[in-house]
Amino acid sequence: MGNSKSVFTEEELQDYEDLTYLTRKEIFLAWQRWEELVGKQGAPNKSRRYPERKLFDLPELKFNPFKERITRVFSSERDRHIGFEDFLDLLSVMSDNAPLQLKAFYAFHIFDYNEDQSLDGEDLEIVIDRLTGNEKLKEEEKGKLIQRLLAEVDLDGGGISQEEFKHLLTKCPDFINAFRFSI
Repeated sequence: MGNSKSVFTEEELQDYEDLTYLTRKEIFLAWQRWEELVGKQGAPNKSRRYPERKLFDLPELKFNPFKERITRVFSSERDRHIGFEDFLDLLSVMSDNAPLQLKAFYAFHIFDYNEDQSLDGEDLEIVIDRLTGNEKLKEEEKGKLIQRLLAEVDLDGGGISQEEFKHLLTKCPDFINAFRFSI
């Protein structure tokens, strides 16, 4: 597997530790997972970007109905490609040490399919379809669910804002445990 410690300079390691919620050991483990995901092709290259589908082999994403949105949100260049630092960001946000507010920020963007900075009926319909999979709800049931969600969470009638979404998640104690990956 090679010596992953030689892949990083001391300055890079310090920066990664300062800019993420990951420990030095977790950064090395992340590099090993990264190499396994993208395949070793010559000398390790931290700056190379790979198609997002390379990450779909992660056990945490393999069957996740939001895997395309997750990788898209964490792609720093929004180009359907992921680099090592994007991968570190993903692992950092999904770590046990990341605060609820940060997790809520990313969850909001994952669910904001139309990227209009609010979760509206259109977004919620997609989220419900993704969550229910093959057990599709009847359109009437789905409509009622969406209306109820909006009525309870959307305080100003403009769709669920980031702040309203964060407030909602403070009432969901299981969210922080469900929105995580192991390294």
